[in-house]
Amino acid sequence: MKTNQTKIVIGSKLAQLLYLNQKIKRITNHLKQNQHDYNSYRIFLQKVNKKKQMIKSLLKTN
Repeated sequence: MKTNQTKIVIGSKLAQLLYLNQKIKRITNHLKQNQHDYNSYRIFLQKVNKKKQMIKSLLKTN
């Protein structure tokens, strides 16, 4: 039985966006437990901003 899984090219912007989304979820879970970890919060903000930029560029090209 075959499943309908789409293959994503590793270097594509969509794959990078999915990987970035996983990182954001991981950092979010970490910040829920460690509310005063300001370094992780700073990294979280950087990742969210990068995600916004990537979404803008994807929408611009498509």
